[in-house]
Amino acid sequence: MARLTNEHLSNEINLVKQELEYVKKNQDKMQADLSMIKERLLNPDEGTIARVNKNTQFRKSTTKVLWSIWIALIGILTKMIFWD
Repeated sequence: MARLTNEHLSNEINLVKQELEYVKKNQDKMQADLSMIKERLLNPDEGTIARVNKNTQFRKSTTKVLWSIWIALIGILTKMIFWD
């Protein structure tokens, strides 16, 4: 194995510094991306979770209305058939 000189060590240190700067830049970008994702998911007004909750509430209320309509239709048909 060749003996490392000060120049080689200096080059290696510079390379490590460059890689560390690259990691820091990517970490900042990743942090910004995560913040954006959290904003889209957890925003209480227009986030994904709020939309899912609104859709669930709408589905529950619509189901109640549909059952009421079906019961009314069955009652009307029954009256038409059996009570002339």
